[in-house]
Amino acid sequence: MIAVKHPEEDIPLKKVKYSFFCQNCGHQSPKWLGKCPSCNQWNPFVEEEIRSDARNERSEYAMSEAPLPIDAIVSDEKERISTGMAEMDRVLGGGLVGGSAILVGGDPGIGKSTLLLQVLSRMACNNLKVLYVSGEESAKQIKLRGLRIGAS
Repeated sequence: MIAVKHPEEDIPLKKVKYSFFCQNCGHQSPKWLGKCPSCNQWNPFVEEEIRSDARNERSEYAMSEAPLPIDAIVSDEKERISTGMAEMDRVLGGGLVGGSAILVGGDPGIGKSTLLLQVLSRMACNNLKVLYVSGEESAKQIKLRGLRIGAS
């Protein structure tokens, strides 16, 4: 094995590690598993490279300033976009923030897709452009759900 060092600094280059990820739910495992313990799918794991710095990874997040009281920190509050559903806006802290990604999780059949289609339908009714993308459902399934909830 050859250790290569950065020519100007005495910092080793990144190490290459491997891990297994479930293609269905994203569960990570250090070794291959036949069945995913998170989503119970059979044979969903693929091996992927994980690059990590040889130094302590927390060093990238080291404090560059003195600690401040929370009320002394100035934050740039982003404009929030209403979903058209008061409870969803409340859960999201006042609505969606442009450029953000929201992860909605739950057991199969609990209503995640239905809820998101309802949200998008209400946003579309407020003249916002929306796009529903699915990797698991057919266009017919989405249309049937949309008809059931009154989306157009």
